[in-house]
Formats: sequence, C-alpha cells, structure tokens
Amino acid sequence: MLTALLMILVADVLIFVHEIGHFVAARYLGMPVTSFSVGFGPALFKRSWRGTEYRLALIPLGGYVRIEGMRGTEEERERWPNGFAFQRRWKRLVVVGAGVAANALLALFLYSLVSITGDWSGPVAARVVEVDQSLLPPTAGWSSVPSNRTITQVDASPVSDWSDLALTLLGTEEGFHVLEFDDGSSHRVWVPAAENAKIQLLEALIPAAPEPVDNDLSEGVIAGTREVGRTAKLIAQSGGLLATGAIGIRQLSGPIEIARVSERTLRMSWNQFLAFLAFLSLNLAILNALPIPVLDGGHFALLVFEASVGRPLPAVLRRYSTVAGATVIVFFMTFALLNDLLRLFGY
Repeated sequence: MLTALLMILVADVLIFVHEIGHFVAARYLGMPVTSFSVGFGPALFKRSWRGTEYRLALIPLGGYVRIEGMRGTEEERERWPNGFAFQRRWKRLVVVGAGVAANALLALFLYSLVSITGDWSGPVAARVVEVDQSLLPPTAGWSSVPSNRTITQVDASPVSDWSDLALTLLGTEEGFHVLEFDDGSSHRVWVPAAENAKIQLLEALIPAAPEPVDNDLSEGVIAGTREVGRTAKLIAQSGGLLATGAIGIRQLSGPIEIARVSERTLRMSWNQFLAFLAFLSLNLAILNALPIPVLDGGHFALLVFEASVGRPLPAVLRRYSTVAGATVIVFFMTFALLNDLLRLFGY
C-alpha cells in the first residue's frame, strides 16, 4: 500500500513541478493558458481564475498544462492571436525549456536542503573497506584491495566517488586493470567481461560508510550545486553505457522499482528520500531535454531547426516524427515496466 502511494506521490510531485515551469513561463510571456490539471480524466474539483481552469482530476498520475495556439493553424490565429505558435521564437524556446529548468531547480533545492539539515551524507568515497568473499566472482586481485586508501583512478580514468567507480568498472573491458590510490600506490585487479559478473563484483565490494555533513545556508547551496553537477554527470555516463551496450537494457527501471526504492529510502530517513527525489527530478529533466519528438528537447530542436532554415518543419514530417518519438518512448517505458515485474517476481 505504501509503495503504491509513493509511486503516485513521486510521479505527481515531479510532473507537477515540470508543468508549473511551463505554466509560469507561458503566463509571464503573455501566452493564453486555459487549463492546468493535476491528474487526468474527469475533474473532481475545478475552478477558473484569470482565464485558466485549475483542475484536480480523478486519475492522480501526472498532469498537464494547456497552452493555446500550439498547432499554429489559421483558426487558432484568429481565436488566439497571442497563442504559442504566434509568439516570437525566443519566447517559445523559453516556454519549452521551462519544464526542464523547473525539474533541475527542484533537484538543486532538495540537494541543498538535505545538505543543510545534516543526516544526508552525500557522495560515498571510492574506498573498499571489506570484500564479501561469498559474492565475489572468480576474479583476481579484489580480495586484497587495500582498505585504508581511496581509489582515484582506474587505469587512466579518474574516479571521484563510489558511483563513479561503479560506472567506470561497468564500462571497462575484460582483463587486468590498475587501481590508483590517493597515496600514489597502485593495485592490479581483474575485471570480468560479462555484465552480470561485473554487477556481482560490485555487490561483493563494501564501501566505506559516508561521513555526515553539516552545512550552513551558503555551504548547503554550494554542496547542492556540486551534487547536481555530479549526478548529471553520472546520469549522462549511465546513458552512454546503455547506448553502447556496456549496460544492458535489462537494467532499466520503471515506476514499480522507483516506488520500491522510494519506500526503502523513506524508511531510512526523510533526507535520504528527498535526496532520491532530487535524483529522480534531475533524471526527468535530462530525459525531457533529449532531442526526441514529443519530449521538450524535441520541441526545442524543432524550434532551432526553424531558426536555422527560416521556416518550420513541414506538417507531415512533424506528424511522422512525433509518432516515431512516441513509439520510442512507449517502447522503453514498456520494457522498464516489464523489468519491474520480472524483478518483483524474482526473475
């Protein structure tokens, strides 16, 4: 029950913030916004104010903002002369990018908040303090990794923290590799080829416990900004590993797994839950920034194309690109949900 409620809560918070970004930007720039809905389906509550109908709908998963004039037809021009498609290009770019910016700002706010309030520890150092021999695959060198030194490099690849180390190892080819430590020493280890063996290796390595942080307001904002940058880098690296096949599509997670992790972090502490929410918000921002039609990044790319050639993409091509983009998104969402169900039943 708690998992289901968290799935709804997390989805609503992240999408609400995203749509608020579009809404505020559109209203500020003089575009007609006729509807702002939390949820989908029949309205449980609605109220109109200053030309916008605010709705609380029956299905509490997500929401939307209706900005008039999106298609750019002559009929819309007559009814909504200040509609989206009839505004100056820079205004349209701002409105399209505002949702991504809102999610990034939410991540910055939450990371800053948890770094100020104290019991969130931030990044875990790349230091192995123990190796679980029962989980360790047949690989050389790992059982004797020094426990009192921090790993700074794998071969020539710099390592900033434990997450960075994990992604570096997942993207490393099979064979012997050299770990460089903060005291200038080194240690030779074997990295297996199979993805499952690499994951098993990472599960066998136990990192050092993170040290709690205690920041004032300015230090907290600086720490939050640093964490946004670090997390964005890790998300980009994960996407690169997925694109190149170093990480299999089987590692994708959907709403069920996200809700389960949300529940685990909430049981740990509120700050751990808020840090995970910040991570999800930044994921949503980066996902929406991808130049795929139907996503904000796709709309942004179309506007940039329009600016470069002096005219919009022909309607038929926009239609086909939208269908193609929606197909890609539905495929990955379906696959992620299937992964969730397989994990749920122990596969």
